[in-house]
Amino acid sequence: MSRMKYLTLLRTLCLFAGVSLLAIAPVQAAEVAEDDPASGMANLIYYTLGNSFVTNYDGAGRLKYLKTDIAVRIEPGTAPMLDMHLPYIRNKLVVLLAAQLEENLISTEGKEALRIQALNEIKAALDYLVSPGYGERVRNLYFTSFVVQR
Repeated sequence: MSRMKYLTLLRTLCLFAGVSLLAIAPVQAAEVAEDDPASGMANLIYYTLGNSFVTNYDGAGRLKYLKTDIAVRIEPGTAPMLDMHLPYIRNKLVVLLAAQLEENLISTEGKEALRIQALNEIKAALDYLVSPGYGERVRNLYFTSFVVQR
């Protein structure tokens, strides 16, 4: 079989399997960069903190609601402790969310400050419940949805 026919057959098989030859090289390069130990993030995993958080906030005047989903980036082996203490952690976050003022929830700066406060609440809870320093295994917190009803 000639080289041209072989490449055409290979390309056809790859396309049939849903893989593009052009897409293979960038994916491999991205995987290599992501596994770089210097990045410090290669082994971290995402962990969702259960169902959506729905709470009222800013007790002045009419009822206002906040609904958000939260995920954290954790070191491997941390998930079992989060599972074990999830009710406690969720309670701390509900109390934090309910204490927010409207101006904190509608500005980008306010949301970022709330994100940092929530991350610190989780770290403090794990330090208290598991052992001092354990909270550092939680590296970051993300609002995967954030809806405010005023």
